[in-house]
Amino acid sequence: MDGIIPFLKPPGITSHDAVVICRRILKEKRIGHSGTLDPMAYGVLPVFLGKATRLIEYTEGFDKTYVAECKFGTFTDTEDSSGQQVLPDKDMVLRDGVLLNEYIQSSELSDAMLKPTFDELVNTLNTFIGVQNQRPSKYSAIKINGIRAYEYARKGIPVELPLRQIHIKHIELIAYGFPYFTVRVTCSGGTYIRSLLRDICVSLGIPGTMTSLARTQVGPFDIDSAKMAEELMLHGESLLLPTDTAVSHLSKVMVNSVQLKMMVQGKELPISSEFSYTEPEHYYRAYGPHGFIGIMKRTNHSLKVEKNIFIEG
Repeated sequence: MDGIIPFLKPPGITSHDAVVICRRILKEKRIGHSGTLDPMAYGVLPVFLGKATRLIEYTEGFDKTYVAECKFGTFTDTEDSSGQQVLPDKDMVLRDGVLLNEYIQSSELSDAMLKPTFDELVNTLNTFIGVQNQRPSKYSAIKINGIRAYEYARKGIPVELPLRQIHIKHIELIAYGFPYFTVRVTCSGGTYIRSLLRDICVSLGIPGTMTSLARTQVGPFDIDSAKMAEELMLHGESLLLPTDTAVSHLSKVMVNSVQLKMMVQGKELPISSEFSYTEPEHYYRAYGPHGFIGIMKRTNHSLKVEKNIFIEG
């Protein structure tokens, strides 16, 4: 069984749990996913089966789109509503009317606090568009010395998480009714939305935390085509998308039967001067007389097989 399921992960389970569900329903041992979703989040989770699992590495750079809700009031240690309330960092400049309660390690918003206007919130969001460095949540899945950051955090062990370069390509305010606001964000892979909301709140001078998160798109996979577990039980492998959907963003190369025989023998294909894809070291999705066969890589003078998916000797 080879193909891809854009799985609709419900809130309350991990991405690994989602894979276990798909494995149990579809009875396929070779299975994996790309783009981990937090347990509290719901949305599209691409699940790869059979030979499609060998293409996961080519999906890591996919842009992702999220819809997230944030509530002004207090920060939490996890940067979402599942965590414990914590005080703001001491270097944060607080808006007048934000009160700190040392006893319960939390912040409160007084009635005298000047609430952000719609325009102020929009203008603040716009300052986050572009390439920037982000400090991920200490409860992230990033590995430090081979151990997930959240494992250190749960044990109370402080660790220094390195800044990560991210790209916010689009952000818009789609709902606002103080103390809640909702944004739609399109961003590069590796972006932590709860950390983005944290930084937005810091910029406004008001503590806040993420209260809900939905991922609506991962590369070519969108939430409208995502399948629930109940649909998988009813329709099974008929719902699988073709394996090459994962690499539809790569340029297409066609090989004839003679070239395919050379590939089976492990030979590289010479490139003629008419070859239209001129960038060296680039990857291409390759198709033979009977369909998708794998990934090829261009060197200066040839194309070589980088990933054999369906090439048979």
